[in-house]
Amino acid sequence: MYGKFLVEGDKSVRELLHSTFKIDAIYGLSEWIAAHKAGNCEVHTATQAELTELSTHDHPDQVVAVAEIPPLISDALSASQLYIACDRLNDPGNAGTIIRIADWFGIAAVIFSENSVDAFNPKVVSATKGSLFRVKVMTADLEVLFKDNAALPVLGAYMEGENIYKAKLPDHGILLIGNEANGIGAELSNFITQKVSIPSFGGAESLNAGVATGIIVSEWRRQLS
Repeated sequence: MYGKFLVEGDKSVRELLHSTFKIDAIYGLSEWIAAHKAGNCEVHTATQAELTELSTHDHPDQVVAVAEIPPLISDALSASQLYIACDRLNDPGNAGTIIRIADWFGIAAVIFSENSVDAFNPKVVSATKGSLFRVKVMTADLEVLFKDNAALPVLGAYMEGENIYKAKLPDHGILLIGNEANGIGAELSNFITQKVSIPSFGGAESLNAGVATGIIVSEWRRQLS
């Protein structure tokens, strides 16, 4: 509604300070304020009790900031890059982990469907551990996105698909990760050019979306190295 989001804790706020995000205000303990140059924004000294009132955490770590949400409108994708798309991803922890994975592996952007968790939800922001400020995040109608970027291969993560360690993966494209409980929506299946899966060697029923994304992207990068 206001186009703002909270950034909580020492590490995340320090990452924010080194980003291009516009910061509205910082509220921190006096020693934190004294130790860090905050730039062109309001800076307020706060007590630990006041930080607790501002924060979504029970024990906020020294500082809380308010920043502006950048535009999340999708745009044309590059035909030579790797992307991650998330279909109806609900869990903030998974969303944050996937953004961190994108940061680690140099993924061009993470694209969330319009009915996924908000990438600027405080829990997602915290889970990214600062990677949110380095990774391009987009929100899109995935059907429209895939139609508009039909030249890009789409890898779909399924329980039944080609073994990721035996499959020949493309040198560019989009990895589509589905909903934690229901997988990839049927309406998107026609856009998938290659179904891939992670082989199981034990008895676990499944992997969570964040872990599965990390394994697939790691193998994708390995094949391209």
